[in-house]
Amino acid sequence: MKTVLLSYYIDNNSAYYVGTTKPVIKPNNQIAWGEDYNTYIIQVGNHCGTHVDAPRHFISSGKSISDYDIMELTFHDPFLLNCEKGLGEFITVDDLSEIDLSGYDCLLIKTGFGKNRDENLNLYLTDYPCITPELLRWIRKTYKNIKCIGIDIISITRYGDAKMLKEAHINAFIEDENYGDPLLLIEDMNLELLEVEDYLIRVVVVPWQVKGIDSAPCGVIAYTK
Repeated sequence: MKTVLLSYYIDNNSAYYVGTTKPVIKPNNQIAWGEDYNTYIIQVGNHCGTHVDAPRHFISSGKSISDYDIMELTFHDPFLLNCEKGLGEFITVDDLSEIDLSGYDCLLIKTGFGKNRDENLNLYLTDYPCITPELLRWIRKTYKNIKCIGIDIISITRYGDAKMLKEAHINAFIEDENYGDPLLLIEDMNLELLEVEDYLIRVVVVPWQVKGIDSAPCGVIAYTK
């Protein structure tokens, strides 16, 4: 069995959704300054870098990320979908309609756009492909077993489209008797480390342990063979 870290480290140049807080990590105490120890001040928005969105992100009565226990954040039947997409393209129902997702609890969508994160960060932050609101609604109705969707882009929805942003997240998070459980959404994942032929055994999501916030940066660990 192989262990793969699918989350990015956070630094001063980390990806973050444009319009939110830019990460700042600065030294506070330093041995190099003649002090006895090193400490740092970390200023990071909770949607910076690899992060997991919980329903409270858009639903005030929804669960916050700290409401989930570790077993709810452990997925024993993950599926990796290779869905190559370019600038501004949509991931639609047609991209998944011929795939049987029965029995899987976590869907990881690899668009290949993640390679732009290091090569062209501005492009990665504004011109990425995205998931349509209709696809999220279709997944929740058709595959009630899916509890989590992860993707290698900074946001599931198009940059600058407030209407689509809200509709997609509401479709993911709203409670409805016709749908499965509200989804967890992992954005800005490092899926370049996985290939379709990798056999995924388990995916574990470990959010920052902060009480009451809607969502959080997280570590994502995959076990493969």
